[in-house]
Amino acid sequence: MAAKTELRCHLNEALSVLLHQDSDGYDSTMKSLCGKQFKKGEVLFHQRIAIDSGRQHEEKTGVISVTSSTMRPDVSLKTRLRSRHSRTHQLVFSTYTHQYSDKKRAVHLMKTVPKEVYDQILPVADSSPLRREIDHIGVGFDLQFISSSGGSNRQCTQIFTHAYASDKSTRSFTKDLTDNPEAQPEDLARRRVTLMNPEARHIMRILTESLSQFERVIRRRRFGFQSFIYFPKEYADPLMEKRCLICNKTFHFFRRDFYCQLCGHMVCGDCSELYEVEARIGEIRKNRCCRLCVVRVDACKFDDEDLLAALGPIIVDTPSDAWLPIDEETQGWEDNDLMGQLCSDDPEARSQALEQLGKLVAKPSSSSSLETVTSSRSTEKKSQVQHVLSNIESHLNEELAKAQLNSSIQTCDVSDRTRDYKYEFDANQVTHEDIPLAPKPEAQKDARRVELIKSSGALQSDYDRSALNLIAQVAAKRLGCPIGVVSMIDDEQFHAVGNYNLPSEALHLPRNEVPCMHSVYAEKPLVIKNPQRDMRFSKMPCVDDLGVKFYAGFPLRAPGGEVIGNLCALDGNTHNNISTKDYSTMETLAKLASDLLIPSKT
Repeated sequence: MAAKTELRCHLNEALSVLLHQDSDGYDSTMKSLCGKQFKKGEVLFHQRIAIDSGRQHEEKTGVISVTSSTMRPDVSLKTRLRSRHSRTHQLVFSTYTHQYSDKKRAVHLMKTVPKEVYDQILPVADSSPLRREIDHIGVGFDLQFISSSGGSNRQCTQIFTHAYASDKSTRSFTKDLTDNPEAQPEDLARRRVTLMNPEARHIMRILTESLSQFERVIRRRRFGFQSFIYFPKEYADPLMEKRCLICNKTFHFFRRDFYCQLCGHMVCGDCSELYEVEARIGEIRKNRCCRLCVVRVDACKFDDEDLLAALGPIIVDTPSDAWLPIDEETQGWEDNDLMGQLCSDDPEARSQALEQLGKLVAKPSSSSSLETVTSSRSTEKKSQVQHVLSNIESHLNEELAKAQLNSSIQTCDVSDRTRDYKYEFDANQVTHEDIPLAPKPEAQKDARRVELIKSSGALQSDYDRSALNLIAQVAAKRLGCPIGVVSMIDDEQFHAVGNYNLPSEALHLPRNEVPCMHSVYAEKPLVIKNPQRDMRFSKMPCVDDLGVKFYAGFPLRAPGGEVIGNLCALDGNTHNNISTKDYSTMETLAKLASDLLIPSKT
C-alpha cells in the first residue's frame, strides 16, 4: 500500500509528527492520526545515535526507538476474530529516523520486531496480524523538503509512504538481488498478496492513511504556541453595534456572533472556525479562530528541530546540586565592605554600592607616567571590570543560596499564554501590517511610568551605563545567551540603557515593535521560547531580521512598584524552558538594576 501528500510546512514540522520521545506524545499523536482505530501507544526506548558516514569531518546522527501500539480490529473482522483472537492487535515496532546533511530530505522507517522476538514478548492470540507465514510489517516515510524564504506557509514538504507485509525476514534481503532469486520485486509482490491476512492488511491501511491527518496535528501545534483571549470586556456593552471584522455583516437573531480567541475581535460563524489547540503535549482543546488569524499563524516560522520539547512547561525545577556557585574563583575577588552593601536589605545601601561599582568601572587611571599611561589604563580598566564582575557574581551566588530554600515552580510567576486585551492592527504605526500594536497600560499608570523613566536620567547621553552593561553581561551569561539588555520604554521608543553584545541598530526601536512592552503591560516576567513562532512577535524586525529565537524579560521596578523597564536575555537558539535558578538569577539582577536606576529614598 502506498500514499502521497504535499504539506505547506517545514520539514521539521512533519518530522515532529513521526518522532516521539515519551509515551504521552506518541499516544496523543497516533490517536489523532489513526482515529478510533488506535487504542494505546507507548514508547519503550528512544535514543539518538551517531552514524558512520564514511567521510571525514561529516557527522551524521539518527534516532532509533521501540514503540508499542495497540489497535482495534476492523469492524468487519470483529465477528471472525471474536472466537479465535483478541479484539485488539498489539504490535511492537522498531523505528529508525534519519535526516540528510542538506536538511532537505529525511526518512522514517518502522518495522515490527523480529518474529522470534515477537513470539516471546506477546501472546499468540494478540499477534494475529503476524500469524502463520507473515514475518513482519514495515512502513516507510520518505520526506522531501522544498525550502523558500518566509514563514512556514511558504515551505513545502512532500511525503511518500509505503507499507508492506513480508514472509521473509529482513536478513533475507541484500543489496545484490542476484544472490537471492526469491527476493526479486515481482516475486515478492505476488507472494505477499497470496500470504496476506486481513488483519495485517488492516494495520497497513491504518498506518498508510494516517498521512491524511498530518496537517491536522501540525496545525494544532502551531496554535499551541500562540496567546489567547477568553473574556473580552468590551463585548458586554449592550449599546455596542456588533459587526463581523471580516465580512462586516451585522449580527441578528439568525446570524450568531462569535469572537476570535486569537485576535479578540468579533466574527461570524462563516468567517471563523473551531480549531484544535495543543499547548502542552497530549492536552488538546478547541478554540475559535478567524480566517485572518489562521493566515497570520501560518506565516510564522516553525523550523526548530525539536518542536515537541517546546510544548513543555516554561519553568522547570533545578536539581539541588545545580544551585552551587558556577564560578568559585570569583570568591577570591570579594570585597567584604562592598559585598556587605550589595547583600544588604537596605535599598539605599544597595544603590550606594551599585554607584560605587559604576565608579570603579569608569574610574580613570591614576598612573602619572607618560610612557606607560596607555597600557596602564588598559590593564587597570580590565582589573576594575573583573573586580566589579566578581562582586556582582558573589552577590548573586549569596542571593541564590537564600532563594534555593523557597524557590519552586509554583512561586515562579510568568506571563502565560492568556491575555486580557485584543490585538489591534494599524499598518501606519508599524513596519509590517501583521504586527499587532503593543498593549497599552492605563493612561494614568503609563504617564507615571514615563515620568519616572525620564526623571531617572538614564535616557540622557551622558548617563554612566557601565554598571548596567555589566549586569546585562552577567544576565546573558547566566542564562546561556549571547545578548543581554537593560531596557526602558518611554512614550515613543525602546531604549537599551545597558547592553551586552546588542547590535547598534537595535539600541533604539519603536515602542510597538519590541517584546519588552508586552512584559511592561503584564507587569511580570515574559519568557518566549521562540518569538518567531508567536504571531505577536514573528514579524518584528528585531526578531525576524536579527534572528532572535529566545527572549526572557524580567521587570525593573521603581520603589513604588511601577515597572520602568526590563532586564532581558536574548539568543539566536531556542530555549525550551528556564529553570527555577534562572528565574531567581534574573530576579536578583533585575533588582540590582532597579536600585541603580531609581534608588530608594529613606
